[in-house]
Amino acid sequence: MTSTSRLLRQWWSASDSKLLAQSESRLLDSLVKHTHVRKKFNIGGLNILEFNKAPTAAAGINNNQPAHPTIILTHGFGSGLGFFYRNINDLLQSEKVSRVICIDWLGMGGSDRPPCWESPVRSLFHSSSSTSNGFSLCNSRFTPSRALDFFLDPMEQVLQHDNSNEDGLYFHPDEKICLVGHSLGGYLAARFAMRNNNKSNGSGANISKLILASPVGFQPSPPPGQRLPFSNLPPAMRLLDALWSANFTPQQIIRLMGDKRGKRMVERALRGRIPHLSPSDVELLGEYFYHITVAPPSGEYAMNSLLEPAVASEGGAGVYARESLGGGIMTEMLSQNGESSIQSVKVLFGDRDWMSFNQSAAVKEMKEIQSKMGIDANVHVLPGAGHHLYLDNADAFVRHVLD
Repeated sequence: MTSTSRLLRQWWSASDSKLLAQSESRLLDSLVKHTHVRKKFNIGGLNILEFNKAPTAAAGINNNQPAHPTIILTHGFGSGLGFFYRNINDLLQSEKVSRVICIDWLGMGGSDRPPCWESPVRSLFHSSSSTSNGFSLCNSRFTPSRALDFFLDPMEQVLQHDNSNEDGLYFHPDEKICLVGHSLGGYLAARFAMRNNNKSNGSGANISKLILASPVGFQPSPPPGQRLPFSNLPPAMRLLDALWSANFTPQQIIRLMGDKRGKRMVERALRGRIPHLSPSDVELLGEYFYHITVAPPSGEYAMNSLLEPAVASEGGAGVYARESLGGGIMTEMLSQNGESSIQSVKVLFGDRDWMSFNQSAAVKEMKEIQSKMGIDANVHVLPGAGHHLYLDNADAFVRHVLD
């Protein structure tokens, strides 16, 4: 992006990185009573906030093993670490946590926004081996493997970054980590754990507990013979495929609206998806959500490469991971690198969660993990909660994180 186009974008949206950071600080300073320290690393360019019970707490800047585990919270697609504002106080007040670390994935939230777009292959309109076999509605030249590397490589660098000074994020070799991921972040957290779960390698964070909140990716994508043919798809699904194939994202709609209309649309979306939010919460969260939405496009373009929409002949439409966690894949990956550091895996869904079509596949995978690895692995349904279960039923969500 040229300097002129960048200035035009900032003028039209009335937003830039400074205003984004300010809206994040206003949200957290107003609604989270515990102090936080910003940890933005040159390595990886991730926006990281570390929350402690008191300004003098030194869980992350000394070489002593913490008495309690560290909680790492990672958000979903199009979201940011500020969305966990309802959970941080309760986690720290439980006396079961040494610190809470919130991380924005690369290309999202307040993290750096490197360009990662590559022209997609619009498989319904151009001949290719995948279209002739009907494997997917749309594909991108940004492969699933490269898209995973885009998100996971910076996270690995940060969590393996042994820096004990006050600007670093130090992890004691024996410190226990509970890694929590929501939605797409749940999928990425699972993939991160599948790469980094060997107890014997002695480097990086020691992930002992994995919590996947309303994750995408357990239900394998329906095979060609079990998908509705394109000619039978309703017009809305054909439009969705065209937009998905072209990597047109929801964020782009808000960017086109400009400042006032964009902010109104974001607040309307919050009230519709999370109707129980108070007016003050909507105002603070809405301002923050607007700024992370209209920030320069980056990580959002990997959605096309990691996920695909499909309509099954039986079961309806859904969004599936191109490389599934189900069908024994997660079990195999967690157990193949020697003794695993992971002692517990927990998958959470809301009782009115649109992502719950993954639930049966997640139950099967957790049973297989229990059987083959001998660790605690379960699926739980939170009452009174939809996809944003950490906000819809924050008390139950925190209990599951702490148990």
